[in-house]
Amino acid sequence: MPGLRYRRAQFSGVATFNDFATQSNTVCGPTTGVAGTFGAAASDISPEISGGLCFSSIDMANCENEAPVSGYEAPACPTSNCGLCYQVTNNGGHGGSTIGGIGNSIIVQIIDSCPSVSAWNYCKTEVPSDERCGNPLMNSLDIDQNAYAALTGVDFDWGVPNLDIGISPVNCP
Repeated sequence: MPGLRYRRAQFSGVATFNDFATQSNTVCGPTTGVAGTFGAAASDISPEISGGLCFSSIDMANCENEAPVSGYEAPACPTSNCGLCYQVTNNGGHGGSTIGGIGNSIIVQIIDSCPSVSAWNYCKTEVPSDERCGNPLMNSLDIDQNAYAALTGVDFDWGVPNLDIGISPVNCP
């Protein structure tokens, strides 16, 4: 019909940031996205972008302070989300934090899962659940920290705020 335009689905969410280069492996295998993308992990309990639930249970006996005990084995996660791409748009600092680059966009490729049932996440009791892949009402992407500058105009550092984001499915480059 004239005047109708295809519109991509857009979801809201929160972006946290990770140094995938320091990981020995990911659920999908690679520790980077394809050329033109940044690697990312989708929360296994995100309402619109989850690749499926990871298999484990939350056991605080696995925690030593805010981190897992030595020798902790991560949960098993499905690979159905591997290779999908999303356009991620900076909608501002999460929780009202001030940040530049609002409206800047990047493409991420899913290379990992961010399991809510991982001690790497649930042990962080001082961190709000939506900033550790633990909120089933929030779409969460843990994005390679190299993407932070493209989204905000500021280099990543561990003290910078997480971001409120728009998430749209796209074809990978």
